[in-house]
Amino acid sequence: MKKPAFLFNQRITVLAAVLVILFIIFAYGSLIYPHSWFQPSGGSLEPPSVTHVLGTDDLGIDIFAQLSRGFFTSILIGLMAAAIAFMLGGVLGGLAGYFKGWVDESISFVINLFLAIPQLPIMIVMGAFFGPSIVNVVLIVALFSWAPIAKIVRAKMVERIDSNYIRLAKSYGGGFFYIVKTHLLPDILPVLSVNAIAVIGKAIVQEASLAFLGLSDPLSKSWGLMMNKAINFKGIYFMDAWIWWLLPPLFCLMGTILCIRLISREIENQLIND
Repeated sequence: MKKPAFLFNQRITVLAAVLVILFIIFAYGSLIYPHSWFQPSGGSLEPPSVTHVLGTDDLGIDIFAQLSRGFFTSILIGLMAAAIAFMLGGVLGGLAGYFKGWVDESISFVINLFLAIPQLPIMIVMGAFFGPSIVNVVLIVALFSWAPIAKIVRAKMVERIDSNYIRLAKSYGGGFFYIVKTHLLPDILPVLSVNAIAVIGKAIVQEASLAFLGLSDPLSKSWGLMMNKAINFKGIYFMDAWIWWLLPPLFCLMGTILCIRLISREIENQLIND
């Protein structure tokens, strides 16, 4: 069986290696590092030292421990939102492209509606209305991430559904599930997977945005919440604490999203070229 060409792409390998290194570093910070991410372990606003690698915040809680916890919180939210968007977008896009007619028109209307409405203001309103929790954040992010996937899946289905081998399969009595599983899914799944990877990065950004605005679960630790607390601390810019309190979550957020987005783009380009 021929392996996908993107498995041998050097740029994807390097980007994936960066994510693996981040995973190992933050796994150490979450599992082995001696300081807690929610309990004070030092003085207020201690600078980086041997004891506290990235210093402490205003409550004396270790920054590196919070950063490590925030990594897994962000990745978990991204994966859960991507999984929901993957299933919802794949199913609705597949149904629209396969059955056409009023089914296609109805689903396409909903897809275009979600693509047209401004996402961030609606997400802020929904986050404030439903309350701050990880589950609510995941559902809100997924709700605004499935439409682009559904649109692409629908286009692929429309492109393939009128091909000769699909018509032949239908003439021999092939049903919806058989045709989708045997003839359509192998072509659609790679595109669907690439878009799901892109949703992970998008979900991390949106969760950080909601957390930065104070609409995420205050009991969970995320990079957006860390930046929110750092910026709202009075006098943060009149001291050096912003360097080890504000910059680390900002750089980690940017670096993680950049790696995920570049991996998604490289895989997509590879699929197009193949």
